[in-house]
Amino acid sequence: MKKLFILLFPVFLLFFPQESQSQNRRVERADNAFELRQYSDALKYYDRAYKRVRRKDRQEAARILFQQAMCYKYLNESRRAESYFRRAIRSKYPDPIAHFYYGEALMKNEDYEDALVEFQTYKEKVPDDWRGQWGIDAIEATEYLLENPGLYEVNLERDFNSRQNDFAPAFGDNRNSMLIFTSSREGAVGSKTDPWTGENFTSLFVSYIDRAGEWSKPVLLDEGPVNTEFNEGAPSVNVTGTELYFTRCQSLPDAEIGCRIFVANRSGANWGEPREVKLVSDSTISVGHPAISQDDMRLYFVTEMPGGEGGKDIWYADRSAPGEEFGDIHNLGDVINTPGDEMFPFVREDGTLYFSSNGHPGMGGLDIFFTQQVGDSWTQPENIGTPVSSPGDDFGITFRTGENSGFFSSGRNERGARGDAIYSHYLAPVEFTLQGTVRDDSTKVAIPGVQIQIIGSDGSLAQTETSEEGEYKFDKTQVRANTSYEILASKNKYFNARGQETTMGIERSRDFVFDFYLEPIPDTPIELPEILYEFAQWELLPQYQDSLNGLITTLQDNPDLVIELGSHTDSRGSDELNDTLSQRRAQTVVDYLIERGIDSERLQARGYGKRVPRVIENTIEREGFIFEAGTELTESYINSLPTEEHRDVAHQLNRRTEFRVISEEDDEEP
Repeated sequence: MKKLFILLFPVFLLFFPQESQSQNRRVERADNAFELRQYSDALKYYDRAYKRVRRKDRQEAARILFQQAMCYKYLNESRRAESYFRRAIRSKYPDPIAHFYYGEALMKNEDYEDALVEFQTYKEKVPDDWRGQWGIDAIEATEYLLENPGLYEVNLERDFNSRQNDFAPAFGDNRNSMLIFTSSREGAVGSKTDPWTGENFTSLFVSYIDRAGEWSKPVLLDEGPVNTEFNEGAPSVNVTGTELYFTRCQSLPDAEIGCRIFVANRSGANWGEPREVKLVSDSTISVGHPAISQDDMRLYFVTEMPGGEGGKDIWYADRSAPGEEFGDIHNLGDVINTPGDEMFPFVREDGTLYFSSNGHPGMGGLDIFFTQQVGDSWTQPENIGTPVSSPGDDFGITFRTGENSGFFSSGRNERGARGDAIYSHYLAPVEFTLQGTVRDDSTKVAIPGVQIQIIGSDGSLAQTETSEEGEYKFDKTQVRANTSYEILASKNKYFNARGQETTMGIERSRDFVFDFYLEPIPDTPIELPEILYEFAQWELLPQYQDSLNGLITTLQDNPDLVIELGSHTDSRGSDELNDTLSQRRAQTVVDYLIERGIDSERLQARGYGKRVPRVIENTIEREGFIFEAGTELTESYINSLPTEEHRDVAHQLNRRTEFRVISEEDDEEP
């Protein structure tokens, strides 16, 4: 064995430098591909290099794991990115930035609890970097967005999507009858593979809608001059459909060439030779993602050039007339742009600017935001909300002219989607209805023929009647947004009832339900609760005045009722004295109601003296004494009670005021 070792040792010395040099070349090649953003190729080289060094050089192995994680991050493969960032951290990768990127990947994969831990760790390690606090704020924003979803409906559009990446849709005419979008699907121009994605170079494809509302199978926009063997994408068409702006990114094996914006004019059914839109003079600076304004006078675009807020920013250039060259470029400023990336601008006809950002706190990756220009400034961007924004990258939104619907692209994890895919979005109009059932409060039987009115705070009025099943309904044309309603229910032989509903501040469609239980108007008097009097006195004591509020409300809700206020005394004293006393007590109540605005012609006062003893309808406990239901408080009954205190309470119960309905002015004659 020793001899063998001696014989082999020189051979080892001869081959080790060569293997080391080979390993260095693999790493160098991988790093070079990474720097050129050829991430698909870089992954292959890093994988081979890692297998060679994982046991020999742990520090380099950790670095390679981090680089692989970054490749997956840029390829939008968040699951693999999460795995490799975790492995790099466990392998003691020294740069704390790994914690931030790990948190980003966890967010994209909807693991918000662990993502928050990583963002907090990064902030502790690098307190001066804005990204740590951004991550913490993003988790808070995500919780809010999940608890308060937006109003849009979102659907994966299988008509447009393939097994490759499909994204950045734009309508190609003012009739919204053609959709142009970016795709790396089979059939894209060129035979080479993009070393960034490992897929075809992207081309512009188009789909047309027919009279039935069906979209045609997407085809190439052309095979030249717009589409080339390089990457074309992110289209924007002016409002007349005569100019097509798009991004073109050339690719060379060993060099990075900046992307450029081109514009092509429509010539009949075809597009003419594109020409570059001159915005920057430095050929190494990339510009892209054009968005032409509705008046053709301003071009928004994206670049990472110096003078911005950091990362990719949205800039703009103006011109003095359509068809002329654009002038000086300007950054949109720090209200919109952040140290992160702001991309894929789109301008609606009302001037609202939509864009995607990973710098404003959102749900992870790129979220879609919108802002409006007020004078020379912009409003604080608002997240469009779920389900348009998601934990994945959401970008490239477009709207139909004059409608709250359109398309956008997303790299979210959804069954049936692969990579970036195109989704439709639709903002359903906020609509309201009001319906309910009216029943008898005593029998719970449905009441037909009840008149229902709704009176809006905007002055609107609508009315209907309940069906044989006691049901009523007001549709979306009768119940309006941002309006409060009084709901009135009325029918002969029943007390009117009212309710309230409001649509003020409600942002989602809603079907309101309000049921009524109408109280039949009894033939017998109704006692007014807690209207008690001192012995031989008729003044309405202040503490009992509030007890009449219910009666006042009833009279206000039933303006056609005429009632009698009847007062009763206890059995002590002469008939003449008690008749006078009870009449005065009844008149005191009438006078109080008149003071509160009730028409005197609707009120009659009558004193019954001591002639009508009270019959206890429901068992009463008063001052420790119980009076069973059905008990009639006659003089003989009261005298039979065992104590003077007990008898005083019984006499007090007899001193009462009642009301009964004596007519309904709108009663129909028999």
